Amino acid sequence: MTRKALSALLGVSPRAITGWESGDYPPEENHVRSLASSLDFPVSFFYLDDPAGTDASAVSFRSLSKKSAGQRDAVIAMCDLAVDLVRWVENGFGLPKWGNERLHGERPDIAASLIRQEWGLGHKPVKSMMHLLEAKGVRVLALSQNCREIDACSFWSDGTPFVLLNNTVSNERMRFDMAHELGHLLLHEPSENVGREAEKEANEFASEFLIPQASIVAHRPRIPTLEALIQHKRHWNVSVAALAYRLHKERYISDWNFKSLNIEMGRRGYRRKEPNTSPHEVSHIFEIVLKRLREKGMPLSYVANQLSVPVAEVTQMIAGIAKVAFEGDGINDGESSTNHLRLVTK
Repeated sequence: MTRKALSALLGVSPRAITGWESGDYPPEENHVRSLASSLDFPVSFFYLDDPAGTDASAVSFRSLSKKSAGQRDAVIAMCDLAVDLVRWVENGFGLPKWGNERLHGERPDIAASLIRQEWGLGHKPVKSMMHLLEAKGVRVLALSQNCREIDACSFWSDGTPFVLLNNTVSNERMRFDMAHELGHLLLHEPSENVGREAEKEANEFASEFLIPQASIVAHRPRIPTLEALIQHKRHWNVSVAALAYRLHKERYISDWNFKSLNIEMGRRGYRRKEPNTSPHEVSHIFEIVLKRLREKGMPLSYVANQLSVPVAEVTQMIAGIAKVAFEGDGINDGESSTNHLRLVTK
């Protein structure tokens, strides 16, 4: 919302909004109540200490140059809320910690091979990118509805890596986004994770991480027709476009064939809708957290009250990566995995 729109809604001048935001002078109590009512945030939110503040230069955005400043700022605010939610979870649960060395300056394909070796993956397909990242200490959450123009983003907060995803895309796209953001986290310093070259390196990392070169010979289609690629993409659980690109890069597909495949994929609408898509991966951590909260009779509104934010904000960060019931503000854990997290009682 622009200052002009908000000031009109509250019946104050845009200059007043600027003064409140800059901290030059605080809003009066009646204005705080109006802000809370108009923006659907609890009054207590406006009396919280300022967040540590996620540095915009430290966040990797997909296609940032195409986004407006407002979209960028909305995502930065979303990053702050994500950190607050994760810190609350960490206070009650023993979560995995990040323990890997950064690979700054390493060639993307080499970095992907090294981290695969470090994590004991060999040349096998990654069964669940989300479970893998969570097990290695990466905090994965969903972007809220007003931030989904950004495909995904990643950042560090006090030594903990975060990835925020657009969970409305296909599972294959989400998996590539997670691998792409892992590339940024491993390869780039905060000041280096934006720009065309950084995006290219993150894509190269993701391509090698999800489709290792050593696995292509044994599992690639012998005749790379589009139907054959659709069939074989299931082995790596990647999009047909990503597999075509990888085979072309490794010279298993000629330039002419690659161009023809891209034309046919465009004609069939596969850029917008992935053929034979796989079910969305879900968060192992939040499935367990939601189950334990339900067992203790704590709905999401309890978590939201602890954070002084609307329950909708908490729901959107979890919905799509874990099963969340919307009716009655309850929690539906569905078929939960075995509980490997330790609840820390205070």
